[in-house]
Amino acid sequence: MQLKNLGIIVLIAICFFPNFVDASSLGYRDIFVGSSARAVGMGSAFAAGPATDNAFLWNPSALGFINGLEFTFGGVPIRSSTSGRDGAFSIAASPIALGLTEKEIGNLSFATWVDGWGIPAFAEGTHDGEAGVLSSVPLPEVTQVMLLGYGFAFNEQMSVGANLRYYQNIDALRTNFLWSADVGLQWTYPLEERGDSVRIGVSLSELSSGIRADGVLIERAPIAARTGVTYSLGIDTLFSADLVHYAQSQLAQDERFRLHFGVERWFVNGHFAVRTGYTALMASERFGMGEWTRGLSLRNSMGQLDYAYVNGSELAQGLHWISATLRWGGGEPEIGAKPNRSSIAKMDDKTSSETGRFPILMPVTLEADAVEKGKLLQLSEHAISPNNDGVSDSTAFQFEVGNNDNWRLSIRDEYTEGVWEQSGTGSPSSEGIVWKGTATTGEVMIDGDYEVTLRVVPTQRGRTPMMDSATITVDVMPPTVELFEKKAPATVGIKTLDGDLIARWEFALLDADNNPIERMKGEGAPPEELVLTKAQQRPSVYTCQLSVHDRAGNRTVQQVTLQSQQVSGSFSLMVGSFTMLSNAERLTANLRRLCPQEHVEIHTVNFDEKVMHRVMIGSFTQRQEAEQLKQRIRESLEVESVLMSVQ
Repeated sequence: MQLKNLGIIVLIAICFFPNFVDASSLGYRDIFVGSSARAVGMGSAFAAGPATDNAFLWNPSALGFINGLEFTFGGVPIRSSTSGRDGAFSIAASPIALGLTEKEIGNLSFATWVDGWGIPAFAEGTHDGEAGVLSSVPLPEVTQVMLLGYGFAFNEQMSVGANLRYYQNIDALRTNFLWSADVGLQWTYPLEERGDSVRIGVSLSELSSGIRADGVLIERAPIAARTGVTYSLGIDTLFSADLVHYAQSQLAQDERFRLHFGVERWFVNGHFAVRTGYTALMASERFGMGEWTRGLSLRNSMGQLDYAYVNGSELAQGLHWISATLRWGGGEPEIGAKPNRSSIAKMDDKTSSETGRFPILMPVTLEADAVEKGKLLQLSEHAISPNNDGVSDSTAFQFEVGNNDNWRLSIRDEYTEGVWEQSGTGSPSSEGIVWKGTATTGEVMIDGDYEVTLRVVPTQRGRTPMMDSATITVDVMPPTVELFEKKAPATVGIKTLDGDLIARWEFALLDADNNPIERMKGEGAPPEELVLTKAQQRPSVYTCQLSVHDRAGNRTVQQVTLQSQQVSGSFSLMVGSFTMLSNAERLTANLRRLCPQEHVEIHTVNFDEKVMHRVMIGSFTQRQEAEQLKQRIRESLEVESVLMSVQ
């Protein structure tokens, strides 16, 4: 279906631009600025308009908010007379969307008016019938234009940009050319209480050293200063106004200012739009002699087709303007929103591109750690193991919205590919929206972290669209744990992998009849060593059993046989272990003042290729004998000592 829609749009564009045999002078550039029929339909009041549809020709900073790849074909294919056609082509893209980089470095664009390329200013070799010689026959003058643009969005509300233009005009007598630059800035202020927003745009065009012919300066190029304001009423209506000043000395002072007005309204979930506009000089006697514009648009997930009709006193004839836009990797960005281009490059956001509704306001993003403060999106389980073992096989998403509010839940993997999606209206039932760790196709997801995003578009006027997100872990692999007997009497060692994923552990020491003698448990990963204080001090065989549970509910059980022998050695308390001897000596002095009757000494050992200085105190034949001293050290020095066997 998408290929069919794409083909229709391309076919329309090709039909309207078959041949540009009669190149026009691209006149009325001060009125229309660029080639977008959408902008022309709004009276060319586009200095603070949306980022798409060649907006960078009106204000290069609009390019900073482009969220994918966009081709636009535009022109004036139908006139009252067939004296010429104006046609243009442009491409705008984010390098991230193209997969060239993962860093935010800004967006790029290229545009050209295609009429003049490949058409000579005059044709040689025309036969003169009487003289029998060849002569040159002048053709209409040729205008060739190229533009390179760059835009960068600093944040969700501000963007800057610049264009580099090359303009060349060729006639039978000479070739004029002009290198110039455009600069621009856009700033958006969201009116969250009302659900609206205001965007302000400022640009300077045709900054250059002048028009040259054969390298000689022949005329200064007038600079155009454009200031625009766009008021976004909800998500479907735009009101725009631009004030433009042309620094052209040949014009009277009151003829150097031009006003542009435009209004646009989208219907049918953003698939169909109507617009109108007006542009005129500010001179009192000329203001009523301007140009009226009207336009229509059709839009779907793959692109947009725009039409505009212009007529008025300044034009010799009415113009039918049309442009076709193809988009990949995202729909029209929200005014004031800086999209996540790494995700857009991988997957179209169906909230915008599929339904055609492109919210104007920047959604309110809630704090990620605000669950106890009333976070919009809540999860019953933050880690699941969809293995049908009855433990954490699924999670439920809960949120509260208005009865008629539209919402969409989507899940993406760590590569920002969309894997699951669901939408609806109003708050879900008490069970919530259940996700069982499967893709939309039914395939069980692989282990990893997934991002859950909730978007809510309120239907009540004045309320702000909202967005919230959370991370959920899919883990079907049980934790890896190794339990083994250590050389120290009545001591077992534990090794774990991915200890940060372990939720809790339980340990049991069983006698020969499988009766529990000693139990331990804890949160998080188990310690690297367990000393079994209640093991009997006589020759016996015990079974050590360790059960480890990860955050997703997976369980691993390990057990090892422990051969307990009569202890003939002694024990001592290790109070500290240091790499610096001075620290060990300082602690030794403190212990001797605290417990003058106990023997304190420093043991030097090699551990993990490092020399460690252990401070040891006391000598005991039974483990219970060390409890009183251990408690005293804990209360006095706030240090937890460890009972170790002395070999």
